[in-house]
Amino acid sequence: MKLDDGTGEVLWSLHYASPGAENESVYAMTLDSAGNAYITGRAWITAREDEFATFRINNATGAIDWDETEGGVDRLDDRGLDIAVGPDDNPVAVGLLLNADSTADFMVVKYDGATGGTEWANHDIELVNDASGDGWVAIDDAGDVITCCKTWGGSTSYDLTLVKYDGVFGTVIWTEVYTNGTAADDPADMILDDAGNPIVVGVTAGDFMTVKFDGATGDFQWLSTYAGPQGWYDVATCATIRSDGEILVSGFSDGTGTSWDVATLGLEPEFGESNWSVRYDGDDSLTDEAKDIFMTDQGTLLVTGYCYGSTTSMDQLVLSYAHDPNTGVAGPPAIVAALSAAPNPFNPATTLSFDLPVAASVELAVFDVAGRRVATLLDGFVAAGEQSVRWSGRSDDGSPVPSGTYFACLDAGRASSTRKVVLAK
Repeated sequence: MKLDDGTGEVLWSLHYASPGAENESVYAMTLDSAGNAYITGRAWITAREDEFATFRINNATGAIDWDETEGGVDRLDDRGLDIAVGPDDNPVAVGLLLNADSTADFMVVKYDGATGGTEWANHDIELVNDASGDGWVAIDDAGDVITCCKTWGGSTSYDLTLVKYDGVFGTVIWTEVYTNGTAADDPADMILDDAGNPIVVGVTAGDFMTVKFDGATGDFQWLSTYAGPQGWYDVATCATIRSDGEILVSGFSDGTGTSWDVATLGLEPEFGESNWSVRYDGDDSLTDEAKDIFMTDQGTLLVTGYCYGSTTSMDQLVLSYAHDPNTGVAGPPAIVAALSAAPNPFNPATTLSFDLPVAASVELAVFDVAGRRVATLLDGFVAAGEQSVRWSGRSDDGSPVPSGTYFACLDAGRASSTRKVVLAK
């Protein structure tokens, strides 16, 4: 379905049913430079069960310009898993071909974008055939193709296998198999940074896994992990790149008495060290999970997924975070501890204290009983943790204020706190 950008009006819609009229599913979609959509997934073909099916949908009319199917020799449940379009506007799709012995081959196909003709194909890698059965593809600025899938390493359990192909001929440039010792390494998403380096997120040893590789050689660069407060099962499900190279990762993480929460973090790109993290727990402390993550041109970080409600079951979830370009910290925090003041009453000074769960943009100001601003004590991003600010009983111009009652007001976006303070001379 295509909608008008300004009004949301349906410009065209497409309903597709294969000749077998069952089991159609779309697994991934992308666009070329003209806005034509390429989708991949599965379609039922009579006498062959499901096929790895790829389509081009015309941007202007919604018509199917071409469709192509790929099938394994055993004619079982084959399906497309991911698709990307390169700088030449030709799509590359990856998918799973199921074998009769319950193994599966990972297939990579490059199509001519205009005609749907096959430019090259490869299915030499055996991927893990399980409920996830996932694979990913990305294309760098030179047009070369990088793929990722989950493979079985025996003594090393699940591993990541990445392959880089020459975009024109389909020849293998490098292959990298990554394992974190004997831990199960289960990928959930792959992206490329601006330099063409692949970054894979998922789970390893029960923790968030983010692994970066060198795009030119395939060499491992670093592994970054994140464990939630319970130290139980934490899975990174999606990632994106900020304009300055910061790697943004989200997923789900066991919380203390809150079931799975949405956990989102920012990693610096050189070594994978954590810049910040923020967690979200839905109203009913049930399962909350991130499915995708986006960075807008305006600097807003969006995380989409679902949360469970006690009476509404699974609900759609969209989280919006401010992301300051100077600090790289997401916010605002969900809770701010009550503002305190000591001593109170005071003379000549008092210390105002508060606690931030995560770094955030904060304003702390003092007002008189008529609501006039007397002094601004803080105005900007403040680090996470316990904070203290001393007020000496003076206004912004440095003049001592008269004795009496004042109100210290803390504003941290969605949260605020006010404390009455008394200057007694």
